[in-house]
Amino acid sequence: MSSSLVHVIAEKFSVVTEFHPEPLFSIAGSRLSTEAGIKELVNAYSPLMLALEPAAAGVYFISRIAMLNGAMQYMVSHAELIDLAPERWTLQIYRHEKGHVEFRYVLSEIRWMEGPQPDQRSLWREERLSHWYEAHIRPIVEATSRAVKVDLTHLWRLFPMRLRYMFDQLEEAAGSEELLKRYEEDWTFLTKGLKGDPFGRSRNPLDVKINFVDYPGAPGEPDKQLRMKMACCMYYRTEGGNYCYTCPRMKPEERAGRKEQLRVKLAEEAAAKIAVN
Repeated sequence: MSSSLVHVIAEKFSVVTEFHPEPLFSIAGSRLSTEAGIKELVNAYSPLMLALEPAAAGVYFISRIAMLNGAMQYMVSHAELIDLAPERWTLQIYRHEKGHVEFRYVLSEIRWMEGPQPDQRSLWREERLSHWYEAHIRPIVEATSRAVKVDLTHLWRLFPMRLRYMFDQLEEAAGSEELLKRYEEDWTFLTKGLKGDPFGRSRNPLDVKINFVDYPGAPGEPDKQLRMKMACCMYYRTEGGNYCYTCPRMKPEERAGRKEQLRVKLAEEAAAKIAVN
């Protein structure tokens, strides 16, 4: 069993073994599969994230637990598994030293689980991921849907782009072609191989068509392509918030106007740097 795995899931996915000394809120992971537990979390989290309604806090929460899905996926790809069942961790919300609010998942112990048998990795991967989403993530998503009155489809669709971003980061840090290939194979299985049953859906909600939008480049540089979100994160329902640039709620003409505003801003920033130099 690798001690480096413990370090990686702490650094990359906020799954740790030490409690924060000054938490703003703590709740047992097992309570997050209940409507009462989600309401308790939302009541505590809403003022911290300046939510204008409970639904915004619920959506933000589901977006954040994508970190646990990322940790699970990383462990499956590396064929080493620590038990991340909600019964084994406490969720803490705390104030980061930079001022923003963060989550951490504090394990009560490091409990190693059995890895794949020789030549049985594909079967083991399917069993582990199916069980993860059906037994642990689905109850949390469904309890959140009931507690904050947000459609289940909306909540499930928060995961794909968050997970794809995590995969991109893992692939950038992959130290070999073999590992890079494994990450992509596991992404394909997660999104195309898993059926809808573990999610309680007719089809796998992680299997989505990724669309892109243009984002202005700095003066002299080409525009960038950004992935559009599959569901609104509800930032616009927080104090001072608005639609994100990649929000699916934003109308094309509104995004075009935002794009031109950004282009002007980038040009002004570039001119200011030239003036200083």
